[in-house]
Amino acid sequence: MPSLRRINWKKPVLAVGCISTPAGLPLIVRPQPQTDLVELRYDTFHSNGADPDEIIGYLRKRQNPILLTLRTRREGGSHSWKSTERILLFEKLIPYVDAVDLELQNLKLLQPVLRLARDRSKGIILSAHSVQRKLTYGKALRWLDIFRRHRVNAYKISALTRTPKDLGVLVRLLLDFPKLRLAVMAMGPMAPLSRQVLPLLGSKLVYGYLDTPAAKNQPPLKDITAKLEF
Repeated sequence: MPSLRRINWKKPVLAVGCISTPAGLPLIVRPQPQTDLVELRYDTFHSNGADPDEIIGYLRKRQNPILLTLRTRREGGSHSWKSTERILLFEKLIPYVDAVDLELQNLKLLQPVLRLARDRSKGIILSAHSVQRKLTYGKALRWLDIFRRHRVNAYKISALTRTPKDLGVLVRLLLDFPKLRLAVMAMGPMAPLSRQVLPLLGSKLVYGYLDTPAAKNQPPLKDITAKLEF
């Protein structure tokens, strides 16, 4: 495997480029300019019958640090996982990636994955999602309270935002907790604007696609980094 640069978690904003289709796999073995992490959305691969051994072949030759995400449908993913299926895939793929995204909602079930990631010195993003309804500030504070019980590299909140007021909840979190390693992002109509505003206010991660959008309204990463002057 080529020598990889380390993930600089102290960088003010990390640019995350998402790959969610088999056609995007060759991007793993080519350096991606202005990309700090390449997110492999394995839930979308798996729902299309992807072969994990084939993907490992690409991961062995990766040129950028890889963030592994196996999202559940409840949290906005595209695959209905069986009880132990997701854990077994995490365990198989973790040796070949550099960070994992684990949902707060499922953390009790994912304790074996959390321990393995720590044992292997992998980066860890703990995430929470409000997919179907707008996020209230009170609920976000409850999430933050649970987040801070776990030592990880970043805490991520993703929420449906239909109006500027909805986006304001995410803005308020960044302004009220500037020292927390917090990444917030918007889904829905306010998503494109959020990619420009939230990183400037201190959100630690900004996501864009490298092949096709991993979520509705997700812009290409190259457009985000051009506007933010990465």
